[in-house]
Amino acid sequence: MRGHTRWIGLLLAALVVGTAACSSSSSATGSTSQPATSAAATGDVSVSLNQWSVTPTATPAAGKVTFTVTNAGTITHEFVVLKTDTQSADIEVGKFEGESDRINEDTAGTNVGETGDMQPGATSDLTLDLKPGHYVFLCNLPGHYMQGMHVDVTVS
Repeated sequence: MRGHTRWIGLLLAALVVGTAACSSSSSATGSTSQPATSAAATGDVSVSLNQWSVTPTATPAAGKVTFTVTNAGTITHEFVVLKTDTQSADIEVGKFEGESDRINEDTAGTNVGETGDMQPGATSDLTLDLKPGHYVFLCNLPGHYMQGMHVDVTVS
C-alpha cells in the first residue's frame, strides 16, 4: 500500500507541474492572445493558430512579409490579416457571411489577406505587402474570435 501512495503522490505532483506549465491568461470566454512584442521582423514571420489564440513569433516590419501559418490546434482555423484603426477588443462581433458569432471584415477594417480554412496540422504561406499601421491578426470562423483568437499588431 505504501508503494501505491508514493506513486499517487508523484503522479499528482507531475500533474500540478504540467498544468502550471501549460496555463495561460484567460477570461470568461477563453484564452486571450497577447500583442506581438518581439522586434520587428522583415521577410518571414511564423504564426501559430491554436485553441484559442493567434500567436505570431515577431511583429512584422512594413513591406513584403511572408507569414508561415501553422494550425497547431485540433480543429479547423483560418488566419486573417485585417488593417484597422480599431483595437481587437473593440471590434463588434455579430453576423458575417451569413454566419453568427463572426466579425464583419468589411466594416471592421480592410481584409489585407487570409489563408482560408486550415485543417489541424496544416501549414500555409501567405505573402502580403504591409503598410505601416495597426492590424488585427485573427481567426474569423464562427465563435473563434469571441474565444480570443485575435491579436493587435502595430507595423512600422
